Amino acid sequence: MSARETDARRAARPGLGVGPIGIHLRRRAAWCAAGLVALLVVLIGWSTFTGTIDLPASRVWATLTGSGDSIEELVVLDHRFGRAVVAVLVGFALGCAGGLTQSITRNPIASPDILGVTAGAAATATLILTQPGLIDDPTQASSILAPAALLGGLATTGLILAIGWRGGFSGVRLILVGIAVNALAGAVTTWLLTRAELDTAAVAARWLVGSLDAARYDDLAVLLPVIGLALGAVLILSRDVGALRLGRDVAGALGTPPIRTEALALLVAVGLAAVTTAYVGPISFVAFVAPQAAMRLFGTAGPPPIAGGLLGAALLLAADLVSANLPTPLPVGIVTAVVGAPFLLYLVIRHTRRTSV
Repeated sequence: MSARETDARRAARPGLGVGPIGIHLRRRAAWCAAGLVALLVVLIGWSTFTGTIDLPASRVWATLTGSGDSIEELVVLDHRFGRAVVAVLVGFALGCAGGLTQSITRNPIASPDILGVTAGAAATATLILTQPGLIDDPTQASSILAPAALLGGLATTGLILAIGWRGGFSGVRLILVGIAVNALAGAVTTWLLTRAELDTAAVAARWLVGSLDAARYDDLAVLLPVIGLALGAVLILSRDVGALRLGRDVAGALGTPPIRTEALALLVAVGLAAVTTAYVGPISFVAFVAPQAAMRLFGTAGPPPIAGGLLGAALLLAADLVSANLPTPLPVGIVTAVVGAPFLLYLVIRHTRRTSV
């Protein structure tokens, strides 16, 4: 069966219309979304009720309902529950960002981390982290790192577009330019680390792996509104982004302005990737894996940003639970890399076989 016939069959399946914005959920997608939400609730509960500090479930529940002492509130609310919710928000943001970039480029490996956007944000944040006396502890640096990472991500995106834009996005050209920019940003980051003092470089190097160790409940004050606004933008753009999967000419014929849609979607994706990088470091492969896995799970014709966000949230929180419960705890970025690297190889091999046939 050809890809066009498969897409037509998917589009013909019965579904549920949700809201005035034009989101169309089929029954399979609705069940998958409900299952992912239920999984997230279970994972958040597991993360909240378990940890290295032994607390009875009754005391954890008492703390959640406002009856805990100050130490229990610090452990349960700030460290466990806050970290779990930050993981959900960051994973959702990365999954959405990856779904947007993969949709507008029509390339399955065009995620912010592979395109170099995350590396540019990380290089800018590393510049801030390694300045003597400016920031001693990255756990207290989010207010400075967030705008710096956003500027770095936007600057990197501007460089990628300046080199790779030819009246529109070409998936292959954008990937090649992104890989080059990624390498350049990585070289800048390495140079900054070699010039920094040993203690500062060690702190920055751990942050660069991608870690939720510094995630706290207070981070939600910024992450919630930023990701909420981005989610609204994704919902508004969802129909036009879906049309772009058919090609720029077809999308234009359907009434979608291709250039404006691509620019807005890319801006939202860059903002999501840069802000999350500022808070938890450059966590790799979530933005790449989640939309592709969601496309297969939900049975959609292209990488769905919202569904990719749900799967990204579950993936990152599960990876954090695994990394925290290993005999030697690891940064969550290492676990996501272990999962994502084989998936990238699978996609490359699969694409090679399809093009050779």
